[in-house]
Amino acid sequence: MKKRKKSERFLYSISPFERNSRLCEGVKALSTSVERYLMLLNTIGNQTEIGVQIETTTEEISKLLFCTARNAKMIIKRLTEEKWIEWHSGRGRGNVSRIVFLVEKEPFLIEKARETADKGEYKQAFEMLRTFGAGAATVDRFMLWLNDHFGYQSEGASGSETLDTLRFPVYYRIWTLDPSKVYYAFDAHMIKQLYDRLVEYDASTGMLKPGLAHFWESNEDGSEWTFYLRKGIRFHHGRELQAEDVRYTIERMRGAKPSSWLVRSVREVVCLGDRCVRIMLERPNTIFPRFASSAGMSILPRDLLQEDDEQFWKKPIGTGPFRIVGLSGDSCEMVANTEYYQGRAHLDRVVIAFMPEETAVMSENATWKQLLYIQKPADPSESSSWHKMESLCRGSMLLTWNSRKQGPQSSIDFRRAFGLFLNRKKMIRELGEDRVYPARGFRPTEQTPYLNEDLDEEEARRLLRKSGYNGEELLLCTYGAHESDARWIEKRCAEFGVNAKVLIETHGSVRKRDIFPEVDCILFCLVFAVEDVCEIENYEQTGNLLKEMLRPDVHEWVTQQINHALACQDPGKRRELLDGIENRLRDEAHVTFILHKKMNTYVHPAVKGVGFNSLGWIDFKDIWLENRTMIYSAQSL
Repeated sequence: MKKRKKSERFLYSISPFERNSRLCEGVKALSTSVERYLMLLNTIGNQTEIGVQIETTTEEISKLLFCTARNAKMIIKRLTEEKWIEWHSGRGRGNVSRIVFLVEKEPFLIEKARETADKGEYKQAFEMLRTFGAGAATVDRFMLWLNDHFGYQSEGASGSETLDTLRFPVYYRIWTLDPSKVYYAFDAHMIKQLYDRLVEYDASTGMLKPGLAHFWESNEDGSEWTFYLRKGIRFHHGRELQAEDVRYTIERMRGAKPSSWLVRSVREVVCLGDRCVRIMLERPNTIFPRFASSAGMSILPRDLLQEDDEQFWKKPIGTGPFRIVGLSGDSCEMVANTEYYQGRAHLDRVVIAFMPEETAVMSENATWKQLLYIQKPADPSESSSWHKMESLCRGSMLLTWNSRKQGPQSSIDFRRAFGLFLNRKKMIRELGEDRVYPARGFRPTEQTPYLNEDLDEEEARRLLRKSGYNGEELLLCTYGAHESDARWIEKRCAEFGVNAKVLIETHGSVRKRDIFPEVDCILFCLVFAVEDVCEIENYEQTGNLLKEMLRPDVHEWVTQQINHALACQDPGKRRELLDGIENRLRDEAHVTFILHKKMNTYVHPAVKGVGFNSLGWIDFKDIWLENRTMIYSAQSL
């Protein structure tokens, strides 16, 4: 038996400050036997080998677990029954008891973290590892297990049935599944799995195809559009889609919502029977069906929203190829809509794990970007049997300048100097990863790989002097995965005497109203899912990081040009007007285009139907597994 001083019973292998902060966080949810065992092991048993008796008291246990002495006795009994500890009660008043820890921490942590992740509670699994001080080797083992946990697998269900499941991680959560509030590409992608739109846009051909509407037509100038709905389309709760659902969806989009710009010219929506809707506009819009194909105009069931709007968003319902069966802060689980009007998905289930952002760099052994595997390759990038999918993102990384605020960025000479000294090719070389080409506009073209960037350091220095810049602070705001790009730009600015300071926000906070007046520029990425429509969105959408930075007179001119473009019957003339907006923003340096990115993943040859959609994500509906004999089930490491 090892005797210890009372003060030694509270020692950790981490600093006292970190220990206290972790415990305060951890004990708030200290409700399971697992956590209680780990808490005691980390405190009383931290400096002692497994199997050695340690002196303690029931009172000490109760203080450590923040409970009463009576509850402490119950916890001790439960841990003894689990065979995790032995407890030898002290006889007589004032005599100490003895505890023996029987299970080593690291294997125990790994086992329980896996069990937690298997239940879809991924953040809790990582929190358990963090709170109870898992070592680097333990984290690596857990990450390797996750590599096999994620991917495309066939899993047993009730009876002899198997479910084809795609399980994969993302490093940010779903911000909204409300089409009227969507900003981000991932949210738009998820919305397109759950709901449908009147028409669908095929990015590969640039053409529209029928969706909920099997036919549509307009009057001569495009100010009135009529959509004819298919028969027999049902929402996930069983009710058939009706024209009133379309009218209700459009009407609820009005007001100060991110997607309200899509219906800004809608004067009236009239239902001509159960399966016919007429939309009358204030002014001509010859591409209104493209607006109707946007994720923001996904059709919702009016009855459920009118009944309980708040409850609806906990498990939203649409007509799409998948329906949600579980949604939490840890994961989103969807199953195939077996009655989907465009054909049932080949997948039975999709599970998306929302991982803590820091886990992306926690282990060199993590290969989570290679999502679609049924066997874990030793090195997929070098395996000739694996198919590498690569595509340019339909959009760009850019920086918008706050023309509404006084500061160095209010000078056109300063903004032009910034673009000339940035050195995008050097940025791409040094940061690597998915960054591939310097950007000269919103979207890449066939000429993008061959174009030289505007780089003139001498001219940049001359323009900086001309602008009168004198070392004032330049506040550069960004969020999410763009921090490394912002930090690189910050260092590059310092080489030219520009005092840039990076402000890191989150996906949720970057659009708060108090951010826009304070920052000098914002760094972010755009994705163009629907040609023309997503471009117009940048100028029209409330809270858009480009629109909110434009000077009012510039924005007024942009709006006029958009109205002219929407009235054009000639696609070439419409493209000319929209390009004219982009050209002015570039020429006057209201926007600094930075770079284009690529998308890539490795796909096992047995996995078929994989393709990137216009939002840069893999379409779930068409994925299927060719050879079931090759299916891999994750094994314990």
